[in-house]
Amino acid sequence: MNRVTVQLAEAPERRTLILVVDEDDDIGRKTGWKTPILGRDRNFLAAKDLLLSDPEEADANAMFAAVKLYDELAKSGTEQLELATVAGKPGGGLDSDRKLAKEIDEVLSGFPADQCVVITDGPLTDSVNAIITSRVKVVSVRKLVVKQNPSIETTWILLGKYIRTALFEFEYSRVILGIPGALAIVIGILLQYNLLSPATVLVLLGVVLAIRGFGIDTAVISLFRRLQTIPYRPALTQLRIYIGFSSALLIVAALFAGINGVNAYVSANLQGAPPFMQDPVFWLQRTGPLAGTFLLSSIDFVIIAVSISVVYDLFYQLYLRSVRVVRSAQAIALLIFLWALFRALGSYLTRGEEIYLTQMVLIAVMGVASLATIYVLLLTVGLPVLRLRSRGEGH
Repeated sequence: MNRVTVQLAEAPERRTLILVVDEDDDIGRKTGWKTPILGRDRNFLAAKDLLLSDPEEADANAMFAAVKLYDELAKSGTEQLELATVAGKPGGGLDSDRKLAKEIDEVLSGFPADQCVVITDGPLTDSVNAIITSRVKVVSVRKLVVKQNPSIETTWILLGKYIRTALFEFEYSRVILGIPGALAIVIGILLQYNLLSPATVLVLLGVVLAIRGFGIDTAVISLFRRLQTIPYRPALTQLRIYIGFSSALLIVAALFAGINGVNAYVSANLQGAPPFMQDPVFWLQRTGPLAGTFLLSSIDFVIIAVSISVVYDLFYQLYLRSVRVVRSAQAIALLIFLWALFRALGSYLTRGEEIYLTQMVLIAVMGVASLATIYVLLLTVGLPVLRLRSRGEGH
């Protein structure tokens, strides 16, 4: 019995951290206080400054609630207490989460808490919850809801506040005002020229929803931001970006060249052909010549688009003196044989002559033999020489 009493008396006090989380850093933006804010008195002063700068700020009420809880727990005297306020960044996101994680680690390094009571002015995001729970045991979460006067005057004040937010804060105005405004302009133009119809309205609405739903607007903005950084990137990176754009444009050109080739073939050989919906069998029977014409008209652009990327990779691997240059060299030979093979296939589909089948077989056999020979030569001769040069430069 006495042994148990001694163990209880020597048991360490429990360490409890009262943590206020301000995800969008209202405390820093409106008062200039730097987080983390440690201690009961400093948090009290910071909350008072925040209320003086914005009497409607809910984060200040959360900080006062944390001070009140600190005083209540301090009266019992059975545990060690610490009060801290941490903050993220406006707009949230990865940078905000990283800032919160860094500040929580800083607080815990000075006060290694056994448990934590989280106080916030609203629901936390999943990422912030994961950051806190991965570092300390959370025993309670208190979401502070500020009581409002349900009178008509208060309702109108809140409504006016939301209207000002929608009008003057870009994050909300671009969605609430920008998208409807753009739609109104387009619909007005269509009405002016008598082009408006239910189908047109549905198409416009579908385009807007698709752009926002698939994040196309965000992707375009991100692309423009990356383009602005091109002048500040290394020369090889700039060359790679140029080659990527060139390859993409050549692929688009190949698509249009194939379509134009098919249209020219139809105009020259199928002038009196019925529309596809009237006689689909007629067009399905001529799939071979149409596909062959498309292939012959577009394959050159496709091979050139791929070749410039492969040649750049070959140059880059030679610059690095990497053994991967073997794969790039073999890829150039592979593209040559693929070009010849596809040209023969397109000619066979268009004309239906068996001589092109014979050409395809010969090209396939020669390609296998040549690619195997090139691979063996590069592996037995080129690769050892490259390794010796690399070692020589290293010494």
